[in-house]
Amino acid sequence: MNALLVYCALVVDVFVAAYADITYGSTSQVDVMASIFQICSFFLTVMCLYNMMSETQLVKRAMFFKLADEFAPAVFLTFLYFVFILATRFYRLGLVYQNYPHLQIWNESAFTGLYVFTKIVQVLYYSTVVWSMQKLLASPELFRSSQSSFHSVYPTNN
Repeated sequence: MNALLVYCALVVDVFVAAYADITYGSTSQVDVMASIFQICSFFLTVMCLYNMMSETQLVKRAMFFKLADEFAPAVFLTFLYFVFILATRFYRLGLVYQNYPHLQIWNESAFTGLYVFTKIVQVLYYSTVVWSMQKLLASPELFRSSQSSFHSVYPTNN
């Protein structure tokens, strides 16, 4: 069930990000709402992914650094994607609040470059979320508690 929630949240994030891209002729309030929805859909995906990871033995044993090491690309791209969302949305909002025409925003070289890099990081983020889910679902040892991380200090007699 948690895996389905992650994939649904990812689809919501894709649709909200696609809607937030093209807001020609909209008012500044629509841009603010689109920014808020995009950030909320991002956090929904992150929370669902963490909820899925919270069932693993790494989280149950509080091995967060090992979890971050195991899923380092996902952690890095999650942080990077969030930074790019904020940078792109705030730059666009700054231009909108300066009464910059919506179609002229694309002529800004800084915005166009930022937008392209955001989209590249966005695709990489989506692929790492799917990769993380595949890794979690393909690794049943992450969910089993048959092996303990605590070992006896006494030698065993064979």
